[in-house]
Amino acid sequence: ADYHLKELSMGEFEQPVVGMRSMTDYSEEERAGQGWNAREWFTVRNAEVCKSTDSVLIPRVEMSVEAREQVEGPSGWQDAKVTRADHPLVKFAEEFTHNFDLIAERKSVVYHLRELAKASVLAKFLFEADAVMDDSWFNACEVKDACCLEIPQLWNERCESQIRVQDGRIVNGEAGFGTSMNLLYGGVQFGLDKFQLAGARQPARMMSAGLAARQFVQPARHLSATLSAGLATRQFQR
Repeated sequence: ADYHLKELSMGEFEQPVVGMRSMTDYSEEERAGQGWNAREWFTVRNAEVCKSTDSVLIPRVEMSVEAREQVEGPSGWQDAKVTRADHPLVKFAEEFTHNFDLIAERKSVVYHLRELAKASVLAKFLFEADAVMDDSWFNACEVKDACCLEIPQLWNERCESQIRVQDGRIVNGEAGFGTSMNLLYGGVQFGLDKFQLAGARQPARMMSAGLAARQFVQPARHLSATLSAGLATRQFQR
């Protein structure tokens, strides 16, 4: 999902929603001719676990894409203190976030990433609530060793030049080509380690296309997500 996000960012594939533009399109509008480094990543903006009238826990998440410009520091690349709001990657991230649910229905990798976020939220809720689980839940699948995280890195190099032709000959060919390079990093950071438990919400009603409305009673917990930069994983144990 993250790798495909980078490909969409650089315009390697057709955008999933009509009217969406890649960061390359925004960069060409600026015509600044300067390269930049940045990173973008998937994160969970809001999450909650609701309890239905028939005692079914239903996780709900609101996901987004965050973007930060990067500068070279003494220990390598690090986030810039301020990322301008009109940065090409920020514009793309905001547009992707706005259309996230629609994109998830059209891109299976994004859909399954959102399902993974829901499962992670539910697992965190059960873990923090000290829920008593039957052993069959823990034997449903094999336990695998945690793999080493890999951060996808993509780059895009563009060359451009203006020439002048006189009598069928290029007269300023020695000017050469102007080159700019954009480096793009990222990953997936749900930010579940920053969730805080809050009080119960008022009963909510969820509508589903083609289905009758379903009334929810007070949820057992309400999870509010806060954003955090970087990459992290969290394993939930018994």
